Amino acid sequence: MSQTATATSTASAKSRKTIRKEGREKRIQKLATDADFRKAYFEGKSKRANDKKAAFRKKKKNKK
Repeated sequence: MSQTATATSTASAKSRKTIRKEGREKRIQKLATDADFRKAYFEGKSKRANDKKAAFRKKKKNKK
């Protein structure tokens, strides 16, 4: 019983790798076609990077 249940569930379910690949493809397509999404996407990445840098500097400053 467990063999048939496992075989059918793995055949119908997508693997994590496949789902992530499809998500990347969708994001690349949306970045290429949607200007508003592209702007917000890169602003968000920049903001997170700046926040990380500020937190790192603050942590190092307080260590002295």
